Amino acid sequence: MKKKIVIIGANSDIAKTLMFNEEFEFISLSSQKSNFNILDKKTFPKIEDIDGLVYFPGSINLKPFNTLKTDDFSNDYAINVMGLINIIQHYHSNFNKNSSLVFISSIAAKIGLKFHASIAMCKAAIESLTRTLASEFSPNIRVNCISPSIIETKLSSRILRNETIKNKIINDNPMKRIGRPDDVAHAIEFLLSEKSSWITGQSISVDGGLNNLKI
Repeated sequence: MKKKIVIIGANSDIAKTLMFNEEFEFISLSSQKSNFNILDKKTFPKIEDIDGLVYFPGSINLKPFNTLKTDDFSNDYAINVMGLINIIQHYHSNFNKNSSLVFISSIAAKIGLKFHASIAMCKAAIESLTRTLASEFSPNIRVNCISPSIIETKLSSRILRNETIKNKIINDNPMKRIGRPDDVAHAIEFLLSEKSSWITGQSISVDGGLNNLKI
């Protein structure tokens, strides 16, 4: 029987790539397809016997610290963290034994990057929540997160349209390229599968080595 995996933010380019995998049965939830709202539990559909969940909603709000408004921090935190908390609290009792939860962090939670104050704060909270929930939910539920560098998606298209910035990102990366949706999707597939059954509480970097290699 296929594992039942709930995808939150199914309109994400990475989510769409992931859902090509026929090994799993995917249930996709997206605000663009219905009245589903990560900040309103009343809009959450009933889903039982869940074997895994991936939370994709996020933001790329890059501004100098002194230009960030209180609403910038609040909005980023709501999307990245509070939505995730709502989802996990709502569906926690519906996770099967040996289920796997996967969150999306960022390289910005590991190294200091200018203009990333708001998003780095949110992703650091996700990494901390990953470890906390992995401890609290063990041994029945595994919790891990993926920490990518910038990936070529709709969300990052505004940044990558600038050829100067794009070329700098490529040249600064040890692998000399920008990440693709399938780079992250393959790592998520591993964490959802039984091949990772002894891995929990981890933040796995998928970044071409950027966060820990000096070139």
